[in-house]
Amino acid sequence: MGGYVARVRQDDLPSGSAEFELLVQSVAQRWKAIDPLLPAPSHPRPSPYPLLTVSDESGRPVATGTMRYSWYQPGEVGRTWGVPDQHWLTPIVGGPDPGRALDSLLSSWRDQLAELPTGTGSESAAQLVWPARDISGVLPLQQHGLQPYSVLAARQRRRGVPPSLPPRDVSIRLADGQDLPQVVSLLMEEHRYEQYFGGVFIQAETAEQTRRVAARALTRSPSWIWLAERRGRPVGLVWVSPPDRARWAEPLVSAAPVAHIGYAVVAEEERGNGIGTALIGQAHQALDTHGAAVTLLNYAMMNPLSGPFWNRMGYRPIWTTWEIRPALAMR
Repeated sequence: MGGYVARVRQDDLPSGSAEFELLVQSVAQRWKAIDPLLPAPSHPRPSPYPLLTVSDESGRPVATGTMRYSWYQPGEVGRTWGVPDQHWLTPIVGGPDPGRALDSLLSSWRDQLAELPTGTGSESAAQLVWPARDISGVLPLQQHGLQPYSVLAARQRRRGVPPSLPPRDVSIRLADGQDLPQVVSLLMEEHRYEQYFGGVFIQAETAEQTRRVAARALTRSPSWIWLAERRGRPVGLVWVSPPDRARWAEPLVSAAPVAHIGYAVVAEEERGNGIGTALIGQAHQALDTHGAAVTLLNYAMMNPLSGPFWNRMGYRPIWTTWEIRPALAMR
């Protein structure tokens, strides 16, 4: 570790120390220089899980990492969106050599995972979120065996292609409660496609869980779910959370108010015909009028359609989720 010292703290958070405050401030300045859309780093909060710290040769903190564990039982919604046992690390990495500090932090995390009595079997993952433009972390993450898995992308107001009309014989309208079967059918098609990239695991309960969530959304007026139809047959949709329904996403970026796109689906036989572009254009026009400063969405890194499409629509990566499965495979 080249003189860096990693420690495990169980109870005494360093957030009150002047040196820790300097670390957070330095990381905030570096993030702002790397990407102005990044928020200020969050201070660690009291937690039942260990807090990892890394200090330099002089004893000054250069990195911290808050550990967190999530376990999803059979039947829970979370089982659709990942492996049952999820080990998360929230890193704050600074100092003159962030790559070396992150390397030490990851080594300490690996050692902590190896000491856990349960939750690190074949259905586990070690995961963390790293700023997409902070290239200092790429090599350490790779060297420890993690790989980029998903992207949180952002579009600032009025970015991307201008709104376009849908193809001939295709109409776009807001969905309502009568469209529930069609909406669920398209969402399940999206789930089946996303299974190929390891981010969705369809369970016996997934269809019913999807139906309940969609039914609640469709009772709202407006629903913010646009449905594309070709001669009355559903061929695509986009599901948006406007700022008053996306407050949970506000800490992810520095701009506000924030909107979120949860789903954008085009039926397989209709892809490449401009339906997706027209749907997103409709949503963007509404969000720009609504005053959303930035719109966020997630997509799988390995999805060959998502990255190019969302880039054309004006989105760029803000955060990248890195992971390794199982958790003990970390080097």
